[in-house]
Amino acid sequence: MEHDEQARKMERDAAEMEEHSDKVGERIEETRKEWEAKEQDPSIPGAQPDPDEEEEPVPGVAADEETVSDEGGP
Repeated sequence: MEHDEQARKMERDAAEMEEHSDKVGERIEETRKEWEAKEQDPSIPGAQPDPDEEEEPVPGVAADEETVSDEGGP
């Protein structure tokens, strides 16, 4: 395969990956909005956190900058 052909193929692959990445990002955002709406709807069992139970943090999600620094995370 010539270098020019290989470069074109890599550019096409990169464009496809970027398109897929954009679609995944859109799906994540849609899912987040759906979940947030469900959390506000008391008719959906299990969507609201138990008031007696403390939520466990998910690493990297809405992380406190100080906590991340102490843990050595990104």
